[in-house]
Amino acid sequence: MPNSILSLLDDEEKKQLFATCQSVHYSTGDSLFNKDDTAQSMYLVVKGKVSLFRLMPNGDEKLFKVFLAGELIAEMAMFMTPRVYPMSARVDQETQLLAFHYTDVLSVFTKSPGISTKVMGYMSNRIHHLMDTVNILTQVNANQRLVMRLAEIYRLQLKQEGKVFLPVTKKLLATQLGMTPETLSRAIKKLKSDGFIVESGNQITLIDIPALCDFVGLTPDIFATNQG
Repeated sequence: MPNSILSLLDDEEKKQLFATCQSVHYSTGDSLFNKDDTAQSMYLVVKGKVSLFRLMPNGDEKLFKVFLAGELIAEMAMFMTPRVYPMSARVDQETQLLAFHYTDVLSVFTKSPGISTKVMGYMSNRIHHLMDTVNILTQVNANQRLVMRLAEIYRLQLKQEGKVFLPVTKKLLATQLGMTPETLSRAIKKLKSDGFIVESGNQITLIDIPALCDFVGLTPDIFATNQG
């Protein structure tokens, strides 16, 4: 449960929250919820895979995130006004979830000023991250977006060692970067052909980080692990 709102809870608070949850099972192709449905629950993936998406005005489906075991779905929706799901969620394979009803979530996360302050800080950081993402998508070119995303993944890894392990498919990575899979493929191919990276499966080896950053017009400190 790292990097989720559950990490704010101490052992007793987690025990209280998990005592109220329900285990639910879904089959491949099932809808977990639809955009603008009342947000009744948040979900912890025990096993399986769930995709978060939105239908665009032209009818295309925009994939935003794939949730795997250990990840929490719709945590921010529990605190929104109005309390609705901002996107739709579809089950991609046989999936087991723990469902936490919003009344139980609010009971635990608003029971004291201390935990409420933690929630406010957590939500502020999430919003800040989303704003950074919007800035990346609107203010930098495709090559810069790719390198900035590699740097973000690199900073979050427990082991760096000059390697980036992609946590998502390239199709989803392209969606997150606001580009087509073809554009992403060309960007990666360019960095490979110019000798800045080596690709092996989902692993990307960074040959020369300063040179890579200089090539795309960024500063090497974006890979520094002490960034906030």
